[in-house]
Amino acid sequence: MQKAEEVNRSTRKKFELPGVRYLFAASGFLGFFVIYSIRVNLNVAIVAMVNNTAVYDKDNETTSEECKDANTPFSLNGTSYEPPKDGEFNWNPKMQGVILGSFYYGYCISQIPGGRMAEKFSGKWVFGIGTVITALLTLLTPLAARWHVGLLIAVRSLEGLAQGITMPAMHSMLGRWLPDTEKNILSTVVYTGINIGTVAAMPLAGALCNSTWFGGWPSAFYVIGLFGCCWFLLWCFCVTDTPMTHPFISQGELKYITSNQKIELNKELPPIPWTKVATSIPFLALVITQFGQDWCFYTILNDLPTFFGTILHFKVEKNGFLASFPYLLQTAVGLIVGFVADHLIRRQCTTTNFVRKFCNTISGFGTAAGLVAVILSGCDVTLNVVFFMFSMAIGGFCYSGYMLSSLDLSPEYAGTLMGIANTVSNLTGFIVPLIVGTLTDHQQTLHQWRYVFGITVLVLSSTSLVFLFFSSSKKQDWAETRSPSNSMLIADKELSINHASYGTI
Repeated sequence: MQKAEEVNRSTRKKFELPGVRYLFAASGFLGFFVIYSIRVNLNVAIVAMVNNTAVYDKDNETTSEECKDANTPFSLNGTSYEPPKDGEFNWNPKMQGVILGSFYYGYCISQIPGGRMAEKFSGKWVFGIGTVITALLTLLTPLAARWHVGLLIAVRSLEGLAQGITMPAMHSMLGRWLPDTEKNILSTVVYTGINIGTVAAMPLAGALCNSTWFGGWPSAFYVIGLFGCCWFLLWCFCVTDTPMTHPFISQGELKYITSNQKIELNKELPPIPWTKVATSIPFLALVITQFGQDWCFYTILNDLPTFFGTILHFKVEKNGFLASFPYLLQTAVGLIVGFVADHLIRRQCTTTNFVRKFCNTISGFGTAAGLVAVILSGCDVTLNVVFFMFSMAIGGFCYSGYMLSSLDLSPEYAGTLMGIANTVSNLTGFIVPLIVGTLTDHQQTLHQWRYVFGITVLVLSSTSLVFLFFSSSKKQDWAETRSPSNSMLIADKELSINHASYGTI
């Protein structure tokens, strides 16, 4: 046994890699890139899948001509009305809402089990297997859609079930891989894979749907599914559950990470105190806040193409600029804010608690203000685009806000906390499409869409207030697994670490 350990140490020393935590962050980024590419491709592809002539000719009230002559400098080919190309399926708006929302039926079920499995067994394999199963199911989507709409709904629900374990698993791994003085920037790098995946999927899915490759719209599922399978191979070889088990991490980097955390990586976790978690005010504030943020997120993600296409007659999926720039802008804002937040906390210019509340307040009320401006923009496509971009960009502050709260409250149980919060918040994934479908079915008008955005503003603003008044970045007593004396040592260690260099290993 001793000889094996000596061989392992010599191997690690011989093949040491600099910045292995950055390799982990990059792999996590690509993982979320795959996950969200798979999640949103149907939102774009469904436009090409539906026989719009058959669906909308049955009731001419489902389309609107009030903004038919709107003009915008953002369109490459002008914005004059162009009827959508007819697809294979006669799905009315309500059925389309059910199909788009079916993903979240399974997604909400597996969140908490995913967090617990990651904490007790392996965050690496929970995240990786959940992602690759989703990719394989994506490859089956065209066959399921052509077989029966019920089978398509079942496949999407299973995709959600498999993908539901990924976010809590990653959150659990972040608590083990990230040093506290780099938590804002590196977690933002990982989670901006959500934005970049969306950026890539929307125009790519639109282009593939309009191609003749594999019959058009099926290629949107084949290409993204195959990419997910390739990513899984990268994940298997490049990532481990903790930095302590990575074969090529340097001793200097390992010491830097483990001495700069509020978690003991080699300590077995006791059973989670469910009652104390359920009655924790800061945690309940996080759950409520995440519900509001996801309500807004899914409104924009799922229904922005429909709003621009049916009301403004401006196809988002056909305009690479509009499809990508708001997400890239949000990514840039998130990275800048994360870098500045880490710098200020490290220099003791501010507290973590202030950073969380400030960033989340700017994100919530800034996004709400942008949506209010959209409501007031009418048929002016240029103003609609500008204010949607503003809403998306200002939302980048959330990466250093509520999204890190579960890591603050308890890095040991961060996966489970994220699983609980995600279970509640992702109910909006199927609630929002159903509400939007009900409000706009047979009534595709600006008036009805103002109700959609108005409800979103109210939900987002009220939940942001809850976070401002009731959240906390302090590690909770029920999450403390160390002895009091050891906790004091950890506190002293944290004060000394605040003066450390950002990139020191």
